[in-house]
Amino acid sequence: MFRNSLLGTFLLAIFSSSIAFAACVDLSKGNNFTLTRTNPFFEVTNRVMNDGTLEEKRVSKVDGSTLRVTLTYWQGVIPVDRKTARSRARLKMSEEAKSLDLSARGRTYKIPTVILIDGKEVDRGFFEIRPIRKRNLVIDSCTYPVMVVRTSIVRNKGEVINEEALLSLEAGMLLGNVAMTADWKPKHGVFFDKIRAN
Repeated sequence: MFRNSLLGTFLLAIFSSSIAFAACVDLSKGNNFTLTRTNPFFEVTNRVMNDGTLEEKRVSKVDGSTLRVTLTYWQGVIPVDRKTARSRARLKMSEEAKSLDLSARGRTYKIPTVILIDGKEVDRGFFEIRPIRKRNLVIDSCTYPVMVVRTSIVRNKGEVINEEALLSLEAGMLLGNVAMTADWKPKHGVFFDKIRAN
């Protein structure tokens, strides 16, 4: 009886760990994922195209209202198009930005950029990208490798917009993001509680 009980406990432990392991999403497989933050509610569904372009659909709730935003990213970190029900913002730049190597730490890329709001040019400047380090990010007890990539929209007429992106090189999409001050101090971030493959 002791032997059977011991064997049962052993098998249960293996079975339980297999279930936990199976629950972790393999980001190297598939091209469509949904990330969810529970409170406050924020959900992002990402679809990666064959050329690496990422389409992101966001749903968030603010003061009882639901906000929907669609974004298009190059390289997972360059937001070239942002659409809401009321407006559209675009960053116009060379398509060479699609082929930058973001797996190499310590490199800095500067891409001349035109900023358009509802089709009208409002500013110019450049988009700067700098991969700085690799780290692990935990989502729902699962560990995912990410590259921390610093991005800046440097505008001729306005303040710089700095962000620190947590980029999954496997999936070509963000797993988190932190808005930064001009001197690279964190202001606020977006992190997720769950991730699933669609």
